[in-house]
Amino acid sequence: MIRKFNIYAVLGLLWVLYSCSSGVVFEQIEEVDSEGWNYAKPVTVAFSTPDTSNRYNLIFDIRITHEYAYQNLWLFIETTEPDGSKHTDSIDCPMAYPDGRWLGNGLGDLIDNPILVYRNFKFAETGEYTFKIKHGMRNDYLENVQNVGVILKRVKS
Repeated sequence: MIRKFNIYAVLGLLWVLYSCSSGVVFEQIEEVDSEGWNYAKPVTVAFSTPDTSNRYNLIFDIRITHEYAYQNLWLFIETTEPDGSKHTDSIDCPMAYPDGRWLGNGLGDLIDNPILVYRNFKFAETGEYTFKIKHGMRNDYLENVQNVGVILKRVKS
């Protein structure tokens, strides 16, 4: 048990060091209800834009268990921009290869799958952006999804 804890501690430290040096300007990971991700309860993430002159990558981080029942995950994302305008996107997130091997990185029972949503973009205006993220699968409660998060990384020039 102590050895397993030490491995997690080292991996956590490496992740923090990597995140600090990798251009991450915002990261928020939300835990999903242990009984399943309810379609009616979106994960909501809000942040203020750092600036409008740099380019960014927007990544949605999905953490699942090995018991996740599907090869993909549909997300419905409602974005509210600083001026109050809203738009909705649908994103099909691949979670496994056709042969069943998981995409992403695994540690123990969890698979962490970062999905690049927008690459090399600039914010049109400064202010607060809000993402409401719902799953678009056929189940009202989607089992074996542990966390959903948003990561914003500055693209190095």
